[in-house]
Formats: sequence, structure tokens, C-alpha cells
Amino acid sequence: MTPDPRFAALRQALPVIGAGGYFNSGYTGPLCRAAHEAIIATSTREFGTGRMGAAARALRVAAHDSARERTARLLGAGAGEVALTHHTTDGMNAVAHGLDWRPGDNAVTTRIEHKGGLLPLGVLRERRGVELRTVDWAPGEPQHELPRRIAAAIDARTRLVVVSHVSYVDGGILDLAPVVEAAHRHGAFVAVDGAQSAGVLPVDVAAMDADAYAVSGQKWLCGPEGTGALYLHPRGLDRVAQTFVGWASVDTWELDGHFVPNADVTRFEIGTRGLPQVAGFDAALGWHLDEVGTAWAAKRTADLAEEARQTLTGRPGLTVLTPDNHTGLLSVQTEVPAETVVERMAERGFTVRTIQGYDCVRACVGWFHTSDEVVALTGALLEATRP
Repeated sequence: MTPDPRFAALRQALPVIGAGGYFNSGYTGPLCRAAHEAIIATSTREFGTGRMGAAARALRVAAHDSARERTARLLGAGAGEVALTHHTTDGMNAVAHGLDWRPGDNAVTTRIEHKGGLLPLGVLRERRGVELRTVDWAPGEPQHELPRRIAAAIDARTRLVVVSHVSYVDGGILDLAPVVEAAHRHGAFVAVDGAQSAGVLPVDVAAMDADAYAVSGQKWLCGPEGTGALYLHPRGLDRVAQTFVGWASVDTWELDGHFVPNADVTRFEIGTRGLPQVAGFDAALGWHLDEVGTAWAAKRTADLAEEARQTLTGRPGLTVLTPDNHTGLLSVQTEVPAETVVERMAERGFTVRTIQGYDCVRACVGWFHTSDEVVALTGALLEATRP
């Protein structure tokens, strides 16, 4: 891979990567220096000068506004179309429980969804009697079959379609266009789990025409835990009711409980959140947008992951699940139980994980890794998968 003059400087902002062996960014990515410093500075200021008063309030408002604006830049949205959340799961729940469900309605999703998108639908099935249509597709099947099967499962009684832009199971990138087209043709709402795409895949929510897109800050954006955002298309404001409401959700309110919600998507923000975390999220977004760049990060990540994928493909006793069109998530099945492989990898100094229900091992290759580190990863994985 051709050296990039920016790479060394960017990598210095991620000391945990320099320490070696960290390949689990799909779970929690490395915290970048900008986020770390913002968290420390904000916490120190609050400790020394307090968290109340006009000056403190102004700083709080500015941090929230900046985080929304930068998230909007990341997703190709307007600032008024983004609400801050605590994680992707917050956004998926807000949409799932906010729709007006009627008897006979169904929700369509897949068998490779993360719990954050799937479990809210399970609650709807148990409490509201919603039919849950889970499209049967498994990693290793032809990738183009997945959007076709999702589209085929949608009908006139489908109220919500929940899909992941990038699968947390195998890193495959879903072709959203046929799914969105089929859903909108039947009047269904499309909520996209963007946890594994934000920061590692260019996203343009206006072009994809999805109704909602939820992201996390702690994965590929290299921000702190407890941060994220929800994009909601303006047409969704009339379709998604508020399930949880607090002071941050409303424009005006009365002592009898009547209220007027915020005019934009911030109506889905509920109450006070930790300002150091918000400041860290904002700083991570700024670092990613202004110094790293999603397009560059996406290409380098996919190229490095493809090098690893090619190295592992065709090896005896090992099946690569990651498809041709992928990001940095690399998943394999082996004759050795996945938990055993993860333990062996840990003994060799590599952090990877299993995926429940698939007995596979997932390693996350990022733009911040070197080719030598990826070679070391694949070598250790081959050793760990020997019977």
C-alpha cells in the first residue's frame, strides 16, 4: 500500500493502536486524542468552575450545536435533521416505538441485525402484536440476494423496515436502494442502523432517501462511549411520535403536562447528558471530518481488510464470511470453536471477538492499521485456528 504522508501524524492521535493488537473497533474503537483532550478539559472546567450559570449554559449549548452540525456534515443532512443520542440503539428505539402501529401491521428486518435494531421489534411483537418478518439470509450466501429478499418481504401492511447499512456480522455493505424503493412504494418507513458505517463509509442520507439513520460515536468515529445521533427525514416528524419526553424535547410546556415539541428532530433529545462526553463526541467528529476524511478512511480500510481477506480465503479448515463488497469487518468460521480462537488470539496479544449465533470470529481492520499489523493479524489467526 502506498504510504500516505498524513498517516503517521494521524496514527499518533490513537496511542492504543500504536500499542498493537487492537482489532475490535466494530465494538468500541480507539479513542482519538482530540476526544480525550476535550473530555479532560471539559471535566476539569466543570470541576473547577461548576456546571451552572450563564457561561456554563452557553458552553453546553455551543457543544451540543456543534456536535449536531458536524454529525449533519458527516451524514449529508441538515443540522435541524439530527438529534443527539446515547448510541445507535437510542435512535432505533425512538423510531420503532414512535410509529403508529395498527392491528395487522408487520415489520421487516433480517437475521443479521444487531440487537440494537432487532430487539425493539421484539418488544413490538410482544406488546403490540406486530408481525415480525425476519428475512432468512446468512453470511456466505450471494450478497445481492439480501436486498432482493428484503424487498420481497415488504407488502402493504409493512409499517417499518429495519436494516443495517453495514452488517456487524460480516462487514457486508447492503445495497439500500431496492429496499428503500420497495418500502416507500408500500408506504413503509425505513430505519437504517449506521453503527458500522459512520466514519468508515461515505454516507449521504439525502441521496439514499432513508427515513431514519442512527449512528454511534464510539466505534469508527473514535469518540467516547455514550454518544451517538439520529437523523430523521423531515417527513418523519409527522410519523414518529415521541415515546420519551423531557425538558430538552419541548419548546414550551404547561403545569398540566401539555407541551409543544421542538420544531425539529431535537424533540427526540430528552434531558441532560454528560457535557464531557458531548464535547468528546464533537471533537472526534471534527477530527474525523477535518483531518482524517471519510472517503480516505473508507478506501484505506477496505483495501487493508481486502488484503487480509485474500490471505485467509481458501485456507484449509477456514471459511471467510466477509463478502466482496465490505468495510473493515472481517469474519471467519473455523473448525475450532470461535470462543477458543478468541482466547488463543488474546494470548497472542490480539483483541477480536465472536458473533453470537454464527460461531464466527470477527476482526476489525481500520484505516489506522499498517500492512505489517494486518499481516501479523492474519498470521496469528491462522495459528489460532489450527485444530
